[in-house]
Amino acid sequence: MTASSTPTRPKILYVEDEVIVALDVSDGLENQLGFDVQIAHNLASAHAKCGSHTFDFALLDMNLGNGERSIELGLDLSRKGVKVVFASGYNRDEIGEICDFTLVEKPFQIGDIAAAFGVQIAPARLA
Repeated sequence: MTASSTPTRPKILYVEDEVIVALDVSDGLENQLGFDVQIAHNLASAHAKCGSHTFDFALLDMNLGNGERSIELGLDLSRKGVKVVFASGYNRDEIGEICDFTLVEKPFQIGDIAAAFGVQIAPARLA
């Protein structure tokens, strides 16, 4: 296969302030769902990544610590055609601002993310 015929993987921005959670979930996003993952741990980092990358998808933790919330980022990305899914420990009834978006409640499994984005989990790779 030549470089020009190599399929590109969909790009996803994953915003999560908990580093261990971000590493674990990003592994599933990459290896099980086939995404090219860019991780941001705060809004400044997320905005910087948006300035240097184009994304197909975004998985955004709603509450990022220090009072930061990802709602406006999600709205901006959605307006640009990015499929946005929010993640939160709160349930939908507690978060009215995102009523038009998909919400996955924490803790979640990679299958929940696959369903939210409408993508398939890749078959397990043989060693």
